[in-house]
Amino acid sequence: MASEGEPESKKIRSSEPDLKVIIGSDEAEKEEAGADGEDDAEQKPRVVTKWYHSPSLAAKSKYVDALLAAPMKESESRTITFPDISPDTWDLMMKFVDDPLAIRSMKPEDVVQVAKLYDKYEFSGGRSLCDTILVEYFKSVFKETFVTRTNKVVPDVDFIVASVVLAHEANLNDAFGEGMGFIWKMLVWTLAPVGRTAFSQEHMKLLAPLLEETDKGLFERGLKNHYNLKSDTFPKEFVNNCSNWLEHDTLNRFISHIRLSGSTCKADGDYVGRLQECEFRARDGRNVRWNSVLMRPLITCRTTEEGWVVILETIPPLDEEGDPDYDSIVETVIFKAPHSGNMTLPPSNGWVSAHPDARGELKITYILREGEVEVC
Repeated sequence: MASEGEPESKKIRSSEPDLKVIIGSDEAEKEEAGADGEDDAEQKPRVVTKWYHSPSLAAKSKYVDALLAAPMKESESRTITFPDISPDTWDLMMKFVDDPLAIRSMKPEDVVQVAKLYDKYEFSGGRSLCDTILVEYFKSVFKETFVTRTNKVVPDVDFIVASVVLAHEANLNDAFGEGMGFIWKMLVWTLAPVGRTAFSQEHMKLLAPLLEETDKGLFERGLKNHYNLKSDTFPKEFVNNCSNWLEHDTLNRFISHIRLSGSTCKADGDYVGRLQECEFRARDGRNVRWNSVLMRPLITCRTTEEGWVVILETIPPLDEEGDPDYDSIVETVIFKAPHSGNMTLPPSNGWVSAHPDARGELKITYILREGEVEVC
């Protein structure tokens, strides 16, 4: 009886192999061929039989050890089957747990192929190896992307997301932590092609339950407060908002500030802000007196239905602890721009009075920055 399942270095000459291992099935081979895009699965053996020394294989797999130790048919017949593993994948699995030299050549792509099977059948050494390989992969990609930033390598977002999902499913805990740290960094980052705009709807669909589990800081908590990560609409909403954010950021880089004129109620002047917040405040921080009350002017788009408006808000008094009491602020809308809720910028014209004491013909002028402007 040949010990064809074990490498030469692992064969025991003093005893014959006593454990029959049947690997593969028609379905396992077809699934793997489909995943690899191969059409020659018909030419490969779909089921193979290998022989091992039971103590040797049991030492690698708690699953095998449990089957052989329990009063079950496997222990009596000394036969174990792995119908969901193709012969090629089994050989790859055994290669990395048997050959120290092979370990050095293991790649993240190999991890994708074997990690879930190592976990399912409790090959603890193989799973630990996969964990280490993916941790090193995430660290190297993080360094290239955010530390050295040579821009020679664009992160493979498809593979990164798939690897993080795999790490979660295969209980590669260290790799999962490292990978999610990298994902969160990309979500915080704003510059293309390594920031939040790199993610597709399909990526966010896969990541949503994982984002729900992790918490890396203020941005992460803010993301969870802003979105319902469990909602089916989250992936589309997030990707669309990222696209809008990039558009807003581009406009911010071209526009220095906006100028309001024609209000006849001391709201005229220059305003600065960021389009992401849909709000512009007086550039000089000035206040205006409205009906004998000192107020602050601002231009904002609060809702799609309401659209862009010019507001005067009361200055918040200090509470007992000496902090501004923002809840006491009273807002007065003095001008509005009908049907402007879907506009990225406040419109130049089309403003109408929203208060009896607000008169004049309001106009917004965009003041552009001078010189060249870099865009993400």
